Amino acid sequence: LRSNDDVQMYVHHVDRRKQRLFEGHRLFLGGLPNNNKFENFLSLMPNDSCRCYTKLVFCGYDVENATASSLPTPNSTIVDPDDNITVLKPRALINNPKTACSMNTDPHSLKHGNCAAYRKLRRDLFNTYSEKDPMLVQKIHQYRRQILIQKGFISNNTSNLDEWKFVGLAHRKYRRKWLNIQEVTSMCDQKFERYKIVCITIDVEEADSPEEQLLMHRSLHAFIGVHGAQLTQGVLLPKHGYILELLPWVPFYLWGGWVASTHRPTPLGIIFHNTDLNHVGYPLGRESVPLCLHVDASDEKLERACLMNETKGGALKKFRWADRDFNVPVKVIEDFIVSFLLKENNSICDDMHKRAEQKNFVLYNAFCQRNMNQTRYIAEKYFRVQDKEQPSNIHDNER
Repeated sequence: LRSNDDVQMYVHHVDRRKQRLFEGHRLFLGGLPNNNKFENFLSLMPNDSCRCYTKLVFCGYDVENATASSLPTPNSTIVDPDDNITVLKPRALINNPKTACSMNTDPHSLKHGNCAAYRKLRRDLFNTYSEKDPMLVQKIHQYRRQILIQKGFISNNTSNLDEWKFVGLAHRKYRRKWLNIQEVTSMCDQKFERYKIVCITIDVEEADSPEEQLLMHRSLHAFIGVHGAQLTQGVLLPKHGYILELLPWVPFYLWGGWVASTHRPTPLGIIFHNTDLNHVGYPLGRESVPLCLHVDASDEKLERACLMNETKGGALKKFRWADRDFNVPVKVIEDFIVSFLLKENNSICDDMHKRAEQKNFVLYNAFCQRNMNQTRYIAEKYFRVQDKEQPSNIHDNER
C-alpha cells in the first residue's frame, strides 16, 4: 500500500436486523490506519448480487468447506449441488497471539500476569488519532473551556484550565437509563465547584460525529456509568483517568451474575486491565432497582416472586439487568469524588486500596506508585476474594 488512503474499511454485522453503523463504530475504526471511510460489508454486494474486487482482506473469519446443496443460494442453477464451496464464517472473536492474554478470566492470572494487550490498544489508538489530527490537544482544551463557560464556572477571559477536573456521567435514552442523573449532577455542582471539579452528562447519541465523541471522552478525568457498552469509550480517557463501573444488582436467582463480579474484572471492565487508567467498581444494591417497590423488602420470597414475574403485575422483562433502568445513591458518587479526585489524595497503591475499601469500592486496576520515593507508576490489582459462603448464581453455568 502506498498510504492509508488506499485502505477502505467495512464492518460486517452478522445479524441482519442490526446493520446500522453507529458513530461509536466509526470512532474506534478511526483509530485504525485507513482513509476515514467506513461502510457496511453488505454494500459490497448490492441486492445480494456478486461482484469482483481486486483484493479483499478478511479479519475475524474461519475458512470452511461445504457442498453447494447445504448452503442457502439465491439461484441454485448457478452451481452443481455436489460442488464443494469455500465458505467464510464469522468468528466470535479474532485469535491473535499478541492479544490472546486478553481472554484470560482467571483471577490469579489476571492479578499476577502482565498482559499488555489493552495498554497497547490505547497507545495505538492515540498514536493514530494524533497523527490524523495534529490539533487534537488544542481541541480538547477548547472543548473543556466551552463546558466551563456553559456551566457559568468561568468567564470568557479565563485561559488556565489546568486545575479543573471533569467527571462524565454516562447517560442513555433507552435501556439502562440513569433515572436520577440530574440529582447527581446538581449535587456535584453544589459540593465540588469550589474544588474545581465539574460533572457533566455524556450522551454519545447526541454526538454529531466520531470526532465529537473522541473530544467528549478525551476531555474527562473520570467516567461513571452502569456496566454496559457505553463504558467502552472509557479507553479514550487520558492517562491517570478513572472509570467507575456501577455494577447492577443481580441476585443469585437472576441470569447475568458475571456483570457484578468483584473478584475479577467484568467482561466489560477487562478492557481497562493493566492500562494506565484506574478502574473502580461499585456494587449497586436493591435500592437501585425501581421495581416492585410496593412489596415488603424484608419478605425475600414475595419480592422474588414479583421481580421474576411469578405474580400478577410481575416485572421480569424490566428486571433483567440489560433492560433495567436504575437509580444511583447520590452518596456513592460523592464518596467516589472525595476518595479519588480531590487534590489531597495521593497515588500510593496501598492508600488508594484503603480509600476504596472504606467506601465499598472495588479497585480492579490502580495505576499507582508503590511509595512516595518511587516516581514510576505501575498497574496494581485489588480484586476481592470470592466469598464462598455467598450463594452462587444459579445461571453461572449457562454463560
